[in-house]
Amino acid sequence: MVRIREYVSKLGEEVSLDSGKHSESSIPRMIGEKDPRTILFEKPVEGKDPLIANLYSTREKVERLMEIGEGRLFEQMIRAKRNLVKPVEKSGGWMENVSEPDRISKIPLLKYYEEDAGEYITSSIIVARDPENGFVNMSVHRLLHLGSNRFVVRMVEGRHLHQIFMKHKAARKDLKVAVLIGTPAHIILSASTQLPKEVSEIEYAGALSGKPLQVSYFDGCDLPVPLEAEYVFEGSISTDLTASEWMTDILCLPDKPRDQPVMEVKKVYCSDNPIYHAILPGGLEHKFLMGYPAEVKIRERLVENDVNVRDIWLSSGSGGWLHCFVSISKKNDEEPRKVISLVMEAHPSVKGVVVVDDDINPRNYGDVDFALATRFQDKAKFCFFEKMRGSSLDPSSDQEKLLTSKWGLDLTLPVGTDKKRFLRSRIKLENKP
Repeated sequence: MVRIREYVSKLGEEVSLDSGKHSESSIPRMIGEKDPRTILFEKPVEGKDPLIANLYSTREKVERLMEIGEGRLFEQMIRAKRNLVKPVEKSGGWMENVSEPDRISKIPLLKYYEEDAGEYITSSIIVARDPENGFVNMSVHRLLHLGSNRFVVRMVEGRHLHQIFMKHKAARKDLKVAVLIGTPAHIILSASTQLPKEVSEIEYAGALSGKPLQVSYFDGCDLPVPLEAEYVFEGSISTDLTASEWMTDILCLPDKPRDQPVMEVKKVYCSDNPIYHAILPGGLEHKFLMGYPAEVKIRERLVENDVNVRDIWLSSGSGGWLHCFVSISKKNDEEPRKVISLVMEAHPSVKGVVVVDDDINPRNYGDVDFALATRFQDKAKFCFFEKMRGSSLDPSSDQEKLLTSKWGLDLTLPVGTDKKRFLRSRIKLENKP
């Protein structure tokens, strides 16, 4: 079983160790919105557990932790979807340390921004079973601590957990759940990926790691709970009790208050000497975990439609979610418009799509700006669409109907162009004429 301490060892000097004592309010500033460095706070707050942040802040770091080779994560995630691995029942891990809910008081929960409703758990993964078809869902949801053993669960309407919850609500039966905190990369990546509801994220996580996920069960409950977690809460989400919650979103904008269901924690389990995983909202880790699975989905759709893709990036300025830059080796002058449509189909939340040639790095704003400056002339290469389904994260959209304007921009050179005038010169190498 993979533990976060094992990851700390793998990253070695890449981890900044902080042994000082801090207040909860000072830690978010130390994590840093744009800082990819992993930070381990050994004694973050007096009497609290250790805390780690920016653990999964870059793709390269995740590839290293998963031991799959640089640049191979996309292939790994695509392959895993086709080769799901069923879990196996084991014992050990968090099962051996069970406590009453007051154990929560030792976890260094944080209020990240002044505008937030309170202290949140942002790395929490909820495991739940559909009462009708038996499918098990595993997905990431933020939890607002109300005090004692109660949390408000943020659910997105229409997503799988919300569907499961609404079925329980119709039956007037509280939803039994497990909450995982501090999981290895293959589990949190799986839980961050929007899969068909008949596909269990537990089986997908096993496929990502290349071996069956080890699971166990709470007494009297048929819910498979992965053993690879620093903390596990056994709880139930009330179908009657709600409370208001709001938090800073991935664009670092304040979310609007919403009434959401309340969860009661019945038992707290933890590994020996657990490390709490904190994810800064709007930080690089948040953007990677939310955005990269969407990049995979987009790339998969383009490859299926015979597009020769160099790379894809959901840009950091758009929260890793609303703007998509795509670099292709295009076959004809109509292909960029096709790419724009395919991206919008694969990722309906996207607002803008920029298509560039394969000599442009789509993950570099300077490169995309260079393409805009040197390769855009024809207004027909700009597409504009009105009243399309968009994202609630975009404050300029119609928040009631979730309709927005979208656009696409083709910055590729026409087929047959003499590229000599458009390719940047390279600095002369030593011993070359």
